[in-house]
Amino acid sequence: MAISADVARLAAAAPEYTRLMGQHQRRNFVFLILDGATFSFAISLLSETTILPAFVKALSDNSFLIGLLAAVFAIGHYLPQLVGAHLVRGRTRRKPLMLAIVVSERVGILAIAITAQLIGDLDDGTILVLFFVAFCGYAITTGLIGPVYGDFIAKAFTRNRGWYYAATQLMGGVLGFSSALFAEHLIKTYEFPVGIQLCFWLCFALSFLSIFFVAGLKEEHYPHPDKRTSLWATLAEIPSLVASNRSYARFIVARSVLALSTLGVGFVVVDGLGSVLRVSDAALLAAVFILSQALLGFLLSLLGNYLGWKLIVMLGGALIAVGMAAAVVGGSLPVYIAAFVALGGANAVTIIADPNMSIELAPAAKTSLYLGTTSTVLAPFFILGPLIAGALADVVSYRALFVVAGVLAIVGIVLAVRIREPRKDVLVETVGQPGLQP
Repeated sequence: MAISADVARLAAAAPEYTRLMGQHQRRNFVFLILDGATFSFAISLLSETTILPAFVKALSDNSFLIGLLAAVFAIGHYLPQLVGAHLVRGRTRRKPLMLAIVVSERVGILAIAITAQLIGDLDDGTILVLFFVAFCGYAITTGLIGPVYGDFIAKAFTRNRGWYYAATQLMGGVLGFSSALFAEHLIKTYEFPVGIQLCFWLCFALSFLSIFFVAGLKEEHYPHPDKRTSLWATLAEIPSLVASNRSYARFIVARSVLALSTLGVGFVVVDGLGSVLRVSDAALLAAVFILSQALLGFLLSLLGNYLGWKLIVMLGGALIAVGMAAAVVGGSLPVYIAAFVALGGANAVTIIADPNMSIELAPAAKTSLYLGTTSTVLAPFFILGPLIAGALADVVSYRALFVVAGVLAIVGIVLAVRIREPRKDVLVETVGQPGLQP
């Protein structure tokens, strides 16, 4: 049985709470897996990288609008994270807020489906305006839910939390891949807009079903909630929060460099198409990426569960370096497949290691704040990296970008080595301030 650093601190500060939450662990595991599986299949029918660009393209030839999709989702997903962390702060229970945001998220999906259904009744320009308003609302809720959901998971799994992440990575990847193939079938079978309308309505129906799984979760009142403050006070606390926790600060620095090292990922296929890859190979590599993320995410989650998440952060950097090295070599389809196997695994590391390291480094009362801070701080590096690479692509070669990305990954690994493994530095403070680090 693997006990993470945060759970060890929690058990010392609130033993009865930890015991009661442990009794609910099996039930919560089942309901969270059902929620994750249902939502993973549903949300692939609303993919911002495939389905939605096709929807917008069918209504307008304006390339800016297609680019706006990714920007709206990134901003909506990352910027509200600290707001979500603030909303849960000071609460003894996470589930009521989590359920409220989940319902709001489904309302956003419903609004998108209704908007698509109005095609033919309203002009395309009006449809696009309504769609982007609905999509913006949906994107914001995906950001708000992150710290709240993560905080619940941190408290819900007092044993072997890595198994939860392993199961969700594997099931999410397989179901997401299956859902993407099903969406392709619907869109090919039915002419526009019927195929996409069916995708949107099915997405809403399945996502609505998952609400009942969230409602079935069990939670106890946490006895030592953080002090409730204003949003401005929460935001103003971030610099001192990072500065006061040396291990967390080192983690943020290392992960920022590793996030920046992903700047070349989106250009690997583009570079290959100019030499050895065919257009049809892009679909194959996308499948490799998804399945690699699922399978390696499963294995790395188990490894992190027993050996600690610092190791997974370092392996994530190694996978980026391997992927970029393969992209530099190029030359054949198998080499590009190897590159996307590595890059899929690296993407899984972002999903599993970032929240788990944040959780283990955080005092129990501030878990959501650490989760929100991590996502918000890393966001500019994930967003600006590819933009900088795109601007430089016409000046330097793609291969030069891949070399730079690989070097950044190695630097990130070196910085990650300096992070102290949280499980070796468990500090037990007084009751009421569990796990607070000096």
